[in-house]
Amino acid sequence: MKRILIALLLLLPTPALADDATPSPTPSPEASTSAPAGSYTPPPEAYQGVGGWAVVHPGTNQVCGVIVATIETFNSWNGLMPDSYMGCPPNSLLRFQTRATADGNVAGWHGPEVKFDSSDGTFDMGSTYVDASGTTTVKQKLIPSKTATDGWNLSTGLVNIRTEFVSSRINDLGIKLTKIQDHFDSQVASDIAIENWKTFNYDSDQQVLENLDSDIEAALVADGYDTVEPETGGFVETVKSLTDSVKRFFGGFFNRQ
Repeated sequence: MKRILIALLLLLPTPALADDATPSPTPSPEASTSAPAGSYTPPPEAYQGVGGWAVVHPGTNQVCGVIVATIETFNSWNGLMPDSYMGCPPNSLLRFQTRATADGNVAGWHGPEVKFDSSDGTFDMGSTYVDASGTTTVKQKLIPSKTATDGWNLSTGLVNIRTEFVSSRINDLGIKLTKIQDHFDSQVASDIAIENWKTFNYDSDQQVLENLDSDIEAALVADGYDTVEPETGGFVETVKSLTDSVKRFFGGFFNRQ
């Protein structure tokens, strides 16, 4: 998933595309008054001036790119992108994605893991990040009408956020972190599962950072493991190494968002 800055474009007196190379056809009077293609009805926020409109592949629902446009653009083009755009063919669908921020900037999301959900006018978005510690996968839904409800932050539109981190294996053992959020700034429920051993549950990121080490230590001791002089390369060292990978995840990945 890519978040693109069509951002940093100032409000324009007339609709403009992010890519100046894309022509703006002159609509006929008939096109201006005809119903847009399909059964899509833009949300009320689409009528509030410039916004980010997704160019959606009609066959796959993938968002190929996002343009700066208005409801007048949508109506005059009959709800279709007249030319090919960033991999989408001519006559791909135009679907409202994001509201402009208070300073007139317009931004949006596109990429292979960003798809329009025609059942409710939202966008299903994903991303995958891999490093030496493991693989992080994020799945979330974007509700266009909720973007920039504070005037600035497009992430106010993100809901149903699920993040999974699966560690690289150490001594044939792995750890999996699952984080669930109702929306982007809500409390986070985290489950940290050490394969074939125990799962630790937390109600916030702060709880993880403050308690994970001591909870792991207590669980090892309760199960009879020597945590003072553990066996080199044994279960205790492996579990603590896996715990370190989770802590690096919290200290790295979330600081990038």
